[in-house]
Amino acid sequence: MKQRQREQVQRGCAVGTMVLLAWLCRVLPLEGLPSGLREACGILRSLLYLSLFAGWGISLYNRTVHPQVRRLLLNVDLLMLFWVLVRTLRFQLNTPPEIDRMLGYLYYAPMLGIPVLCVQLVLTVDRSERYRLSAWARMLWLPSAVLLELVLTNDLHQQVFRLQQPWNEKYQYGWLFGLVVGWIVICILLAFGIIAHKSRNPRILRRLPLPAIPMVLLGVYAVLYGFHIPLIKQFLGDMTIVHCLMTAASLEGGLRCGLIQSNTGYVELLRVTSLAVQLVDRQGNVYCCSENGRMVDRRKLQAAMHGTVQLDEHTLLRSAPVQGGYVMWQTDITELVENMERLKENRTELAERNYLEQQNYEVERKINALREKNRLYDLLQRQLAPQIIRMDQLLTRYRAAPEEEKRQLLGQVAVLGAYLKRGANLMFLAQQHRYVPSAELRYALEESISSLELAGVECAMEVTQGVRLPAEAAAACYSRFESVVEGALGQLDALFVRAIWKDRRLNLYLSVETGADLKAACPAAVQEAPGSWVLNDHFEGGAPECGTN
Repeated sequence: MKQRQREQVQRGCAVGTMVLLAWLCRVLPLEGLPSGLREACGILRSLLYLSLFAGWGISLYNRTVHPQVRRLLLNVDLLMLFWVLVRTLRFQLNTPPEIDRMLGYLYYAPMLGIPVLCVQLVLTVDRSERYRLSAWARMLWLPSAVLLELVLTNDLHQQVFRLQQPWNEKYQYGWLFGLVVGWIVICILLAFGIIAHKSRNPRILRRLPLPAIPMVLLGVYAVLYGFHIPLIKQFLGDMTIVHCLMTAASLEGGLRCGLIQSNTGYVELLRVTSLAVQLVDRQGNVYCCSENGRMVDRRKLQAAMHGTVQLDEHTLLRSAPVQGGYVMWQTDITELVENMERLKENRTELAERNYLEQQNYEVERKINALREKNRLYDLLQRQLAPQIIRMDQLLTRYRAAPEEEKRQLLGQVAVLGAYLKRGANLMFLAQQHRYVPSAELRYALEESISSLELAGVECAMEVTQGVRLPAEAAAACYSRFESVVEGALGQLDALFVRAIWKDRRLNLYLSVETGADLKAACPAAVQEAPGSWVLNDHFEGGAPECGTN
């Protein structure tokens, strides 16, 4: 016999033994025994039933998963305990007639409350843990409360029970008693109707008689009890116990057939599951294990209670707390490990590709830099070729010139050299930047003027300060200045230059005293008098940027 079945048989035998012992305490002839012994048997009988239903309540708490269902089942169990306790007080104490009748009326508190709880129970069993009963389900308590109030006040109207005076425990049923019984029957039928509607699973439908049979037997018993059948009175005369046992049997049948979710059946579940699962207690002792689950060392089980444990290269052990212990499951991470290996390989391959791409980019960057340098060198060579040729010619003349001409020739070479240096600088800046400081133009003009002064030319200048000039405009301005200077070179006596940023353009003014004709070098030059030339020119550009000069 399987362990679970053996445990069920043992529990069933224990319950049957308690019920049989309590039943014998009632039906065995005790008239010849001392009164104290008879009272002890009655108290023992009550204690057995109280212990039985209290233990069943503890079992319900441990086995029921759904918190709302657990609460409703425990309320049913509490009403049963209340019913047995009231019955014990009624029959074990010598109470006055008024108290005796009131204790009898209190029977109807569980009789009217348990059916309502059963209806609410079947409404809740297949719902989520956050489910709350609807308004009409909560309103079921209203008829029960009204009927209970009518029962408790029966001494005033006697429409539930018609009492004989003086009170001798004999009575007749009134018309309100029919309402009480009818409401109980309606709630029971409503509960089973809801169960039948919800149980679409054929397997559960086949097992539905398990909770229904005790209710049918209870209905038959109630009818026979109401007709005061002597045999029923003799052997099953304790209506309270019969009602409680049949109700508990019906609810237990609902748990056994799966209508009510219970925290049992782990052995069967683990037997058919394909997962590697174990149930262990808090000390690491294995309660049950699935067929696919391998046994694990207790130390690893205890470590897994606090976090994930790696059993081997391809298996992880994880856990989750359950009541009384932990559920452990083994996760196969072979696919994850393979994916990680592939990721490592891809990462290595990508790193190699990135290295090659970086090297290719670096080579390409250097090639592009060389190309740009060559382009700039070609540009400078084209732009400065006239000055280079003329400088070469001057140096050639310098070698054969008399001493008195050499100083003048060196001055002209210095002027051309200054332009080669500063003009090339401005051209480079114009290729790389949109704007340049106005100081760059001033430095260029100052160096050219210094070279002219070495050649004996009187010079003066005025250059705008504190702005960033368009680079192309600055380079063009200096180039125009050099054209005029080279046109008068060798015959230049005096020079005044002014470069001012105004009206969104760079304005150039030159005043030159020379005996040369500047029209050939600069067509825009105007001769104001013999030997006196003036040039007004401008170079367009965007708005200057503020900055240092």
